[in-house]
Amino acid sequence: MALNPNGEYGPVIRPSSGREMSAIRGALAKQSTDCRLLAMGLLRWPHKDKPPVLLKVRSSAGLIVTTCSFAIFTDRIGISTKRVQYWVSIALAVFGAALLAGSPVWGYLADRIHNRRVPMLIGLIVLCGATVFLCVGRALALFMIGRALQGISAALTWTVGLALVVDTVDKEHIGKAMGWISTACSLGILVAPLLGGLVYGKGGYYSVFAMCFGLLAVDIVLRLIIIEVKDARRWLDRAEPIAEADPERVVTEEPKIKKSKDNIAQQTGGQTKDVSDPSRSPIKTLVKLLGQPRFLAALWGTFVQALINTALESTLPLLTHEIFGWDSIGAGLIFLPVILPSFLGPVVGMVGDRYGPKWLASFGFLFATPFVVCLRFVDENTIQDKTLLCGLLAGVGIATACIFGPLMAEITWSVQGEDGTEGTGQIAQAYGLYNMAYSGGSLVGPIMGGMVKDSAGWATVGWSLGIVVFVSAIPTVLYTGGPLKVKLRGWG
Repeated sequence: MALNPNGEYGPVIRPSSGREMSAIRGALAKQSTDCRLLAMGLLRWPHKDKPPVLLKVRSSAGLIVTTCSFAIFTDRIGISTKRVQYWVSIALAVFGAALLAGSPVWGYLADRIHNRRVPMLIGLIVLCGATVFLCVGRALALFMIGRALQGISAALTWTVGLALVVDTVDKEHIGKAMGWISTACSLGILVAPLLGGLVYGKGGYYSVFAMCFGLLAVDIVLRLIIIEVKDARRWLDRAEPIAEADPERVVTEEPKIKKSKDNIAQQTGGQTKDVSDPSRSPIKTLVKLLGQPRFLAALWGTFVQALINTALESTLPLLTHEIFGWDSIGAGLIFLPVILPSFLGPVVGMVGDRYGPKWLASFGFLFATPFVVCLRFVDENTIQDKTLLCGLLAGVGIATACIFGPLMAEITWSVQGEDGTEGTGQIAQAYGLYNMAYSGGSLVGPIMGGMVKDSAGWATVGWSLGIVVFVSAIPTVLYTGGPLKVKLRGWG
């Protein structure tokens, strides 16, 4: 049973005509602006001795974080799964499988290639192919190929995009940067039912693609504008002023500048060796990463956080239709209570930078537990139940804001260690595993939510998800931010 093309609750309709195929494409036009991410090396100054235009702005951490945030936001923009639920599920599975398969590959390649411009350009080509298949493809097989290509390019956006942020932002500000990205991701995921339902309902399939192409154009421009810090450093270092009128200052500062350049050269050389050394085995890197309890705890928390988000995303539209009789617009508006708290992401990130991610993420899981469990009490078409549902979803949104950004930053902190120098050539591969954990949760969430709801009812969905959330607080308390026993010994 599902919402049929007429907006009524009834048997699933399989596509047998071009009109129904168009409805499927409209319901699933998930236009990933994916990996356009970082074609930033394309705009080069024609003369090597002259710096590019607006060098400092284009290589600034603010612009690069904004660019990556926009890419992840557009990657998560989708269309309400209102029509032909059977094929929607198949397409989501194809996308998720490609995302899972592509993440470790892109992570490994990004860590081995010192200049990440090449894989970014490849991702841009893959995205263009996906766009063509989704926009003009009439056969179901072509549509599924487009979805698979989207998954591959989405893996590139997440994996290499997050690695670029780590390369650009100082270690003490990683939490804040990831907070901005978590806000963009949450908005992209949860705005999808609202924005997709409105545009598709009012303007149809091609209006949706017009919106998607507009986002794609803006994202590509951002990719072309930004300059990686490692490329900008050659001009930024040269631009440091030295007062020629003060010979003593020149003598005093010259060794300092030389030392600074030597340090940069050593760091760059070391990173190049670490990144591009072909003798480094990806299996050894994988085993090393997965052998760290702190890293595994962050992956598990990410998996559960994605599971909860997508379980609610897949069940709430049908729930509000069944209980309240809401249409697709109303079902999209119910996500606003979850979306609004995501703007706390940067603030939560700043707190994480100062105090660490352990207690923020632990609080998020514990705080979310009663709100998720109490969703079971929403079962009547009354003002009280509608108000209760909005309040519970707002609580889940606040908890998600406390979990998402800190765990995203924890991937970097757990790999780099206390001094921030360990695992330099493993960042992209680490975020590839992070992406796999998130996409795994995104796959399991709709399946778990839908199956439990159909077999045991909505009330069981609430308490079963609550158990998963509560249990996830245990490894978070024990290992996130470092083993708990280390901190207890320090207190003693």
